[in-house]
Amino acid sequence: MGKLVRKNLMVEDVKLKELARRQGVSESAAVRQAVDYALVAEEVMAVIRELHARGGIDDVFGKLEEIEDEASQ
Repeated sequence: MGKLVRKNLMVEDVKLKELARRQGVSESAAVRQAVDYALVAEEVMAVIRELHARGGIDDVFGKLEEIEDEASQ
């Protein structure tokens, strides 16, 4: 974990309280986790976009169902 610094953030109080309650952590920890999740989501989407650009995943075992291209319909 990097160095923690104090930030002045404007957030919806009810939503932050609910997030912290659901995660069973403090409001500060809930914000830190939300930032971590957003960063990971961006990394995952970058990998998915790269896979798509390379033509997707080869079905080497023949287990995936064939998906029709919408453009060919």
